[in-house]
Amino acid sequence: MPIDKEAVVLSFLNLFHGDVWPDFNEAVTMFAENCECYVVYPTTPPVRGRQALKEELQRQARDSSNPKVVINAVASNGRQVFVERVDSFITMGKPLVISINSVFDVNDDGLIEGWREYMDPMTTARQLGISFEDLAKLLEG
Repeated sequence: MPIDKEAVVLSFLNLFHGDVWPDFNEAVTMFAENCECYVVYPTTPPVRGRQALKEELQRQARDSSNPKVVINAVASNGRQVFVERVDSFITMGKPLVISINSVFDVNDDGLIEGWREYMDPMTTARQLGISFEDLAKLLEG
């Protein structure tokens, strides 16, 4: 029976429910060992591997709280799952709402091999009251 690739992605995104950050050890088990992820594609360098992804999620959690994902649309085409969503956080003490389009690559074992986030970084910088350059530094750790 084929893997429901949309369900794989939604299971991951549903870990972000608005209260506290999920258990990152659990979250990264949904990814292939050799996954390649982009915080903002193509602006930021890729994060490669489960351990690096866990460290990236932990880094993001240091500056933000109350992660919440609201999914507006999901579509898939073979191994790709496309998600339109709105993420919200408290970041640097300020409410932040980001419209994001994501593409996830899910393999036949039901593991996420790729994750690319597409968003408007200037909207994020404006909400935080920082320059684009400062946002780039924040995104890259």
